[in-house]
Amino acid sequence: MTKLRFYLEKTRSKLWVRPVILSAAAVLWVCLSFMADAAIPPDMRVKIEKDTLINLFSILASSMLTVATFSVSAVATAFGSVASSASPRATSIVMGDTAVQSTLAAFLASFIYAVVSITALSAMNFGVGGRFMLFVGFVLLVSWVLVSFLHWVDRVSRLGKLDDTLERVKRSAKVALTNPDLADLLGGAVQTGTERPEGGPGRDFRAMGFGYIQYVDMEELQEHARKLDVRIWLDVRPGAYVPEGEIIGVVDGQTAIPEETLEEIARCLKMDNVRSTSADPRFSMLLLSEVADRALSPAVNDPGTAIAILAIQVELFHGWVKTRRKARGMEVKYRSVHVPEIQAMDLVYDAFGSIARDGASMVEVGVRLQKTLSMIHRLGDRDLQQAAEEMRRISLGFSDAALVLEEQKRVVRGTGMERPVAERAG
Repeated sequence: MTKLRFYLEKTRSKLWVRPVILSAAAVLWVCLSFMADAAIPPDMRVKIEKDTLINLFSILASSMLTVATFSVSAVATAFGSVASSASPRATSIVMGDTAVQSTLAAFLASFIYAVVSITALSAMNFGVGGRFMLFVGFVLLVSWVLVSFLHWVDRVSRLGKLDDTLERVKRSAKVALTNPDLADLLGGAVQTGTERPEGGPGRDFRAMGFGYIQYVDMEELQEHARKLDVRIWLDVRPGAYVPEGEIIGVVDGQTAIPEETLEEIARCLKMDNVRSTSADPRFSMLLLSEVADRALSPAVNDPGTAIAILAIQVELFHGWVKTRRKARGMEVKYRSVHVPEIQAMDLVYDAFGSIARDGASMVEVGVRLQKTLSMIHRLGDRDLQQAAEEMRRISLGFSDAALVLEEQKRVVRGTGMERPVAERAG
């Protein structure tokens, strides 16, 4: 992921960006209308009286103010529903919904265009061509509002519902887990099989603040390594939480590196107070696990949602394995930057740890979890197989402690991957 794409993804999730841009475009159209009076040929002009325009814009302004206020209220309610029914951390994904942003932009831009047009018509002397341009803008905006409103009726009926939230979290997770760079080594060199060099003064670089690593600027790190003729070893990936002063990597070179240069290298790892799904595959999996964990709570008691999420996670693991194999066959883009790989056990525990713990007393969840681990085991990735076997051991321990009937315990243990001989004999 490039730096530009990272910041664009981060900006795209802000609800205010698209309405501000389109509202500014509406104001610009009013300004161009005033200046374009002489540029429009007389035979293309349609004479529209000033009072007629003011009446039309007054109707548009009053209508759009009501609609925009209602829409913002509906969106705020939907975001609250996402936080309570799914996870507060899933709200940012729903906020990035382009359909919602476009609809709000249509309503707000139309309201601002109408208000600015009324003010301009009252304060300035528009010619026939200028008034015609304002009318053209009015027709275009009304057409856009009508189409947006029809889309909004359908979208608002699903916005904030659990199924819709799960689908959006799934899409976000799939983007991160099927990106060859994000799902593997960020385009850098592997650390496996090569000993990490010793650190120390002039070699270690440390976190510049507190927070989660959101993005690693691999291009900038590679450039630093080229200029200094060194190799850079990272100790963290996007998603890791680091306190200020924590060692986050080491520079492997012949001579000590000035402290100022080490600080520049450390700044290539961008930090924030929250984790980001756009560059952190583990966080996407953890979000799904949080939603399942909430569904398994006694207050909700919805094992069906947890089972549905287990099906989603199988699909995501399948995509991750395929992507990681593909990435290992690709040319390394940043040869002088060594990156720690995602540990299969970490990803498996993020996905199933809380489900195994809080769904242990529900035999249907236990059975589905064992089937899910079996499917992951059959993907053929050795690290993932070991992680699935370890998670099976942990989950069966939870089930044995939580289930009351021996028959239920046997059902859960008899499901999934091949059991050891001693276990089958028992």
